[in-house]
Amino acid sequence: MKILASLLTALLVGLSALSASAQNVSMRGLRVDPAYFSRLYPNLTIEAIARRVVGQAQHAGANTLFLYAYSPLHGSFYRTTYPFTEVEEHLGEDNVFLEVYNTARAQGLKVVAVIPVNDFKKLWEEHPDWRSKMRNGLDYKPFARTHHLSAWHPAYRAWFKGYVHDLLQKFPDLHAIEAVEPTVDCFWTAEPDYNPAANAEFKRRYPQALLGDGTWLKFRAQGLTDLVAIMSKVAHEHGILSAVVHTWPAHANGRLMSSEQIRDQVGFDFDSVLNLQGLEKIDIIVGEFLWQQWAGEYGGAVFTPEWTRRASLDFVRFVAGRSLPILHVEISPWYGQDSMVQPTLQEFQRTLWAIRDLGYGIDVYDHSQIEDRRAWSVLADWNH
Repeated sequence: MKILASLLTALLVGLSALSASAQNVSMRGLRVDPAYFSRLYPNLTIEAIARRVVGQAQHAGANTLFLYAYSPLHGSFYRTTYPFTEVEEHLGEDNVFLEVYNTARAQGLKVVAVIPVNDFKKLWEEHPDWRSKMRNGLDYKPFARTHHLSAWHPAYRAWFKGYVHDLLQKFPDLHAIEAVEPTVDCFWTAEPDYNPAANAEFKRRYPQALLGDGTWLKFRAQGLTDLVAIMSKVAHEHGILSAVVHTWPAHANGRLMSSEQIRDQVGFDFDSVLNLQGLEKIDIIVGEFLWQQWAGEYGGAVFTPEWTRRASLDFVRFVAGRSLPILHVEISPWYGQDSMVQPTLQEFQRTLWAIRDLGYGIDVYDHSQIEDRRAWSVLADWNH
């Protein structure tokens, strides 16, 4: 019986990898956040919004929607009664996620549900003991909009596993579920996470190590890796692919930071996530390469749309076949320490040109900005 179970597990993982591989080469994914629908389409019905969004995406050559399922601040965009969640009071109550999901699938588009991993306001309010903490015991609250939970709290892990299961039960025909930007440390200051549950587990595993040392930095990143693994395992048990998206920061000279630097600064470990195995294996990994972000932070002439190609190739080499790489670019402005950089439509086009012939999937953020800037014809260049 154990042998049969092992064979079935191996078959499931193998089929998932083949499916992800087939999708990766041809993927043209557009990110869609329902939070912007009320501003964009104040007079349209939910049905009309879904038809418009899907129609525009399809006309521009998109074959996949990265559809945001849950807002950390406002709740789900679908109806759910899962404990300690909330339904967004307007579009969520109208079940807009379901409407776009059904409309997209009817038109042959794949849908990826995008979810937070450790940022849920309602849960943060209801369970103070689950919150990410600083060394002084205060809540880690880098921004008013963030509500980070401790990745090491066992009760939170159990809740998160149930949350993923609840979502996938409701939408069994999703192509994938994606963890969006899992982060422990927003300012790279090593302030979080000193939740008592995390501290206790650290001391149990590493009795000779010190809170805040190098071993601790690796440990706190392992917490996020474990959450991603939980999500991935539940997804595979439902026959759905798993994905994760994250920014890959760059140095001022244009070179990408090492995975170890990102792990110790941000608390997200690309290498560890890519090394997950079995049902926990990540099928798709999306690297964010925003030339405008680093141009805004550093200034100078290093970061141009063409930089995106070099960064993307470095990322693909790092992934080294462990998952299927997708290249994420944006039309978004960036407010950096040096300047504000607003990509022109021509620069957005050049960004797409820089990577469209590499043979990898492309993911663009986002529908609302493409709509605002009437950039649909430019977006269509990702297929030429």
